Amino acid sequence: MSFIWVIGYLCTAIGFSIGGYIAWSTKGFQNKTDFVYSVCAGLTLGILSFEIAPEAIELGNWITFIFGFVVGILLFEAAHIILTILLGKTADQRKGLPPKVGILLLLSISFHNLPIGIVLGSTHDTAVEFSMLQAILLHNIPEGIIVFTLLFVAGQKIWSWFIFSLLVAAPVGLGAYFGSTLGNGNPFLWSFSISLAAGTIYMIIVKEVIMEAIKDTSNVLLISTISFGCIGLYFYFI
Repeated sequence: MSFIWVIGYLCTAIGFSIGGYIAWSTKGFQNKTDFVYSVCAGLTLGILSFEIAPEAIELGNWITFIFGFVVGILLFEAAHIILTILLGKTADQRKGLPPKVGILLLLSISFHNLPIGIVLGSTHDTAVEFSMLQAILLHNIPEGIIVFTLLFVAGQKIWSWFIFSLLVAAPVGLGAYFGSTLGNGNPFLWSFSISLAAGTIYMIIVKEVIMEAIKDTSNVLLISTISFGCIGLYFYFI
């Protein structure tokens, strides 16, 4: 029996938790909320540009990417309305409750992880399996930094680091299990799924992160551009 789903789950959880540890270790800088938001915006847009979008286009094509991206934008608007109703307008400031932006990012990254897990499972016992696992581990580090930085700024405690790392890795393990037993299936469907996640993440960053940072600093674009370049170099060298 193949245990690639366990390995994929662990690689995702470890990579995401490493990012969370880095975010926790730099918590002394997190009182500068505008600076943190600007850095996270640049890092996330870099992940979209250098990781998520190329994955979607490689699995499908530009048409599936654009279609999924637009659906992701619409999904964000619907989720934003629902979360506002459920959590209330002041929910972001309530102690112990993650902000809407953190919840939406976690959901979007988790949704993006499902097709990645399926692709991983379908490559089991092939030459690219190790490369896939390495990419999953390393690529989850900056995602963990972004999500946990925003959550720690909002007042989340260290226990959330462990729980959210396990939760966000679950779709990879589930996808890898089905991928190893049923195969890759329809790559255009996974391309659409990844594109949908990309559209949702894009809206989260523009509407919830960048717009908040602009209120407090005029250097948002400069800081975001620098962090965007840094994540580009990170992906180039890994």
